[in-house]
Amino acid sequence: MKENMMEENPYRAMGEEIARLEAEGKLPEEFDLETACSDDRFVELLHELEPYGAIRVYVAEQAAENAKAAVREEMRREAMDRQKLPQPTRGNRLLSPEEDYAAMSPEAFRALENRLRNHA
Repeated sequence: MKENMMEENPYRAMGEEIARLEAEGKLPEEFDLETACSDDRFVELLHELEPYGAIRVYVAEQAAENAKAAVREEMRREAMDRQKLPQPTRGNRLLSPEEDYAAMSPEAFRALENRLRNHA
């Protein structure tokens, strides 16, 4: 009869093991059973590992994910702070960007060419 119950509900033994671990105070503080049970990744881990191992791996993966999210947020904040800084400008521009070289007279082009040579 007990074997038949196990076949009907394969999660029963896992649930009993998790309840035992919780009663003994062996579950990590960061572990939230309700959240974990609604996460497909935790269910996958339960199929691959013993309940205690699955819990430990799940908590470690969640901590790593939270750390990555914190780093991404910090990098985003730093990038936004950098954008707030004044942008450097080139005060020593030799040519204005509006000059139309094709429309310049040959004399104006030679004068510009001479100025560029003198500054170089």
